[in-house]
Amino acid sequence: MRRLELALIVLVVVLAVTVLVARRGAGPSPSPFCRSGSPLAGVYHPARLHVRSRCVVVSGVVTKVKYEEFDGDVHIDLRVDDRRLLSAGNDRVGGDLVVEIIPQDRATVSVPEAGTRITVVGPWVDDTAHGWREVHPAWWISAGRIVPASSLELGRVQTLLRDTSSDKEDG
Repeated sequence: MRRLELALIVLVVVLAVTVLVARRGAGPSPSPFCRSGSPLAGVYHPARLHVRSRCVVVSGVVTKVKYEEFDGDVHIDLRVDDRRLLSAGNDRVGGDLVVEIIPQDRATVSVPEAGTRITVVGPWVDDTAHGWREVHPAWWISAGRIVPASSLELGRVQTLLRDTSSDKEDG
């Protein structure tokens, strides 16, 4: 009988520790704007991006905004408060964090102006093609105006995404 009681106590302790450890990794998301599903959904050539964190909240001042004709993304250079978000590669973009809004999100994600202080929510990634860190795609930006993608831009990105998808099937 003693052995059975001891075995049950050990089992309860092991289960309790397992539950505590499992809960620690499954904490609440840092923002209600974090999305479920693939953090890179809708991103052109997502294989070049390594997700460091599926959802971060970062703040800083916008130094540059550029509309990218090729894939329709809006590129934002952000002088972040937390420099630990950067890698040595970010020196190639003036020491800023690159933030990108994909065309599919431009109807709901604000595009800020240079000089604006903003907070951004989205996946924090390493762009292995460029060697710097980014928030890509941005799911929410605290200030700016909505600038929906044109039908031409949306069509272009749909073609790029379709071509990328067929490349995977061929390879």
